[in-house]
Amino acid sequence: MGNKIVFGRYHNSNSWFHRLDPRTKLVGIFILMIALFIANNFWVLLGAFGAILLLIITTKTPLLNFLKSIKGIAFILFFTIFFQIIFSRKGEMIWEGNFTLDLFRILIVLILLIIFIFSKRLLPKARMLQFLVIVAVFFLLQYFPIFNLDFGNFLTKELATYKIMIYDGGLYTSLKIILRVMSILFISSLLTLTTKPEEITLGIEKLLSPLAKLKVNVSTFAMMISIALRYIPTLIVQANKILRSQASRGVDFVEAKLGEKIKQIISLLVPMFVIAYNQAEDLANAMEARGYV
Repeated sequence: MGNKIVFGRYHNSNSWFHRLDPRTKLVGIFILMIALFIANNFWVLLGAFGAILLLIITTKTPLLNFLKSIKGIAFILFFTIFFQIIFSRKGEMIWEGNFTLDLFRILIVLILLIIFIFSKRLLPKARMLQFLVIVAVFFLLQYFPIFNLDFGNFLTKELATYKIMIYDGGLYTSLKIILRVMSILFISSLLTLTTKPEEITLGIEKLLSPLAKLKVNVSTFAMMISIALRYIPTLIVQANKILRSQASRGVDFVEAKLGEKIKQIISLLVPMFVIAYNQAEDLANAMEARGYV
């Protein structure tokens, strides 16, 4: 679990981007994020994504570390793109077809879904790829010749038929969503992977130093951000330890029923809150002993 989280982890290297002033990184990444949100042209987003990939290569940071940041939102991103392609009616229509549902096709997909759910222990990796294979099979059932054979009126009787129309506007919008989301995830991960938490703190403090004239406690604000970033990996490691200890006692977070899963999540959150509170109290006592007021 801990290895899947990239945000808050620093990757040690001696690249030019690692040595760059943290203020330059913060301002540059902030401007780039705003530009990505404003940009609505596909070629501009594609060029920005290509430039970010080149930047990542020059930092000597493994690309796999950045790809891990996509795992958490992979399913949400997939369904967003899927519905955008299916229901968007912008531009010119590039494909039209009928989508037929019958018991035979539904049974095949249900069997594949059951295999997908219960095979998590045997095939824990590439779950998103396995899910995409099931979706692909679901659509290929409409056109593969073997499934047009007569399996009996009961199984092959049409339950519903839907007309699917795909427009080029929906495809372009989906590609823009992918490029925008991946670019934002990559550059946000780039900041924490190439900059130490104390450097981020110092950079924020220097950038916000003009606010000190307005009696804003900039150093305290910057220190709060630094502590939050520093403790993200620590809390992830603690959560991983709790998950392993509960799994050794027979707790199953994967195949349990919904009611049991809720209880198990609570059994995870309660010790996490206790650990976070105790660590915060220890940190406060240590800071107070060293004269932080």
